Amino acid sequence: MRKLINIFIILSLSISANSQEIEIGTIFTIEFSNPIKNMNFELISKSSYNGTIELSKMDSIIKIKPKENQIIGVFANGKFGNKTNSMLVLISGLNNNLNYDLKIKIPNKKKFQKTSTSALFKGVKSIEYWPYQIEEIDFKKFKTIPKENFEQFQIETKIDSTCIKNTDKNIEFGEKEFKNHFEILISELHNSEDFELTKMTEYENSINSEDFSLGHFWSLGEGIYPNEKRFKFDNPISYRRIECPYFEGKSTYFYTKNDKNIKVASFNWKTFKKTNFGANPKIEKDLENKFNEKFEFVLKTLNDILGFPIQNVTEESGRRKIRWKNEQGINAYMFNFSSNREIRLYVYKE
Repeated sequence: MRKLINIFIILSLSISANSQEIEIGTIFTIEFSNPIKNMNFELISKSSYNGTIELSKMDSIIKIKPKENQIIGVFANGKFGNKTNSMLVLISGLNNNLNYDLKIKIPNKKKFQKTSTSALFKGVKSIEYWPYQIEEIDFKKFKTIPKENFEQFQIETKIDSTCIKNTDKNIEFGEKEFKNHFEILISELHNSEDFELTKMTEYENSINSEDFSLGHFWSLGEGIYPNEKRFKFDNPISYRRIECPYFEGKSTYFYTKNDKNIKVASFNWKTFKKTNFGANPKIEKDLENKFNEKFEFVLKTLNDILGFPIQNVTEESGRRKIRWKNEQGINAYMFNFSSNREIRLYVYKE
């Protein structure tokens, strides 16, 4: 009988040690044994966290940086604008960008169910926020974001030579990056009165963005940003975005001259220009569909985060104009120049 009890205890401890389930109100560390060879991982530490996550104070919650084979996370109630619900914040120390599978357990439900997640980038806070309560989460699998086959890519796509050097930066990568980027941007606008430029330049550097700034001053029209407080702005900083083989674009930050605080951020997407080799006919034929899909993706992302727009009109010129303003005073304007296959998005809090 004693042997059976001992065996039961050993089995119970073994199951507990291998469990990847995490209850609400927990700070934890995930460690990969050898991320160069495989993505096998285990939960090596957990401790209670009884506070509410405030993104502007994350440095005081997670006080250490993850090692190059670790992810540090907090799963707790978090404040997003005026609402408080379940939030997961992860910071990865791995050199590779990651996707991961996550399941959640909702109160009064017996089974875990799969949920969508954003990509993880080294040293950058990834935020998952649910508009309802969650009891537990369960990490199932991590995987590096795959690179496309170089030879196949070189043969089939010749829209821009940049893509030959950045085969991993495709549409799937770009959309996950934008969603994560936009969530961070909105969170900072919501929670921080002083949105420091360094927060976004550090983010851009973490994903190896190319500085594409013009190097001189230029401003937005009052129809986009009224600047009612008459801030004095410095030269905007821009970073190039690519989503091979179809799109290129920029993220741009407009910031005050003295305090270096971001007041407006903008994004734009447009189709690649042809190189001397010309465009693959198959890709040329797909461009219109890909552009429409891109617009619908950006529109859905903004609706999910900011709510439904207060204006959505198509002008006589064919330009489509959509405007959002949420309860926290976040303003967003998006323009669809379908004739030129270009999308522009501007976001600010006045």
